Amino acid sequence: MPYKVNFFARPVNSDQKLPWESLLIEFSLGVICLVMAIYGWDTGMALMAYPAGAVAAICFALVAYSVFGFFRERSRAKNQNQPKH
Repeated sequence: MPYKVNFFARPVNSDQKLPWESLLIEFSLGVICLVMAIYGWDTGMALMAYPAGAVAAICFALVAYSVFGFFRERSRAKNQNQPKH
């Protein structure tokens, strides 16, 4: 019986990201979309300016939410470690 060779590459598990990697990706996408929105606004291309601006706003909102969540969890952990009198 011949040996069967699998020619397909196995997918890499991309679900394992560090929190700062996700933050950096979201911020980078926000900057790129913001530049596209500014360019679209300056050239009068509303078809490009409004969607790119909306995506940039969503990306920056996600970054702000992630940073807020980080500091909220950090303060919760700090408050739980303090002894109660």
